Amino acid sequence: MAEREIKFRGLKRFQIFSGEIKQVWIYGFYLKRGTYGDPGPQAHIFVYENGYEGYRVDSKTIGQFTGYRDTASVDIYEDDIITFGEPARVGVVEHLNGAFVVRCGKERLPRLLGNLVSQGVKVIGNRFEHPHLLIKKKRGALK
Repeated sequence: MAEREIKFRGLKRFQIFSGEIKQVWIYGFYLKRGTYGDPGPQAHIFVYENGYEGYRVDSKTIGQFTGYRDTASVDIYEDDIITFGEPARVGVVEHLNGAFVVRCGKERLPRLLGNLVSQGVKVIGNRFEHPHLLIKKKRGALK
């Protein structure tokens, strides 16, 4: 049996001394756990670097690695925005009924990500940091 890599990412937001809000992606394994003083279990991504270190992340941003990489060998995660095919189409990676699929705009049926990889998939962003990539412009108007 082939071993597959199971990993997650989540977005950690924090405020620096100047008051500015920064954000960074944390990659590792996902665990929902509570700590002293928390109102309940919180989403954490754990990273192994000289021992395990857990980082609280925004639970809405947690996405699993799909097992696929784009044409530039970039890992593809849930909620990534990708382009594929000729002419280039734009879609969002989702997890649906045990499979990773790509949903393009208002299309009713999503496409299996595994079937699209051979069409030159490229990660161009994600829906949390680059939602503007999902807005299609046509003749000067937003659609």
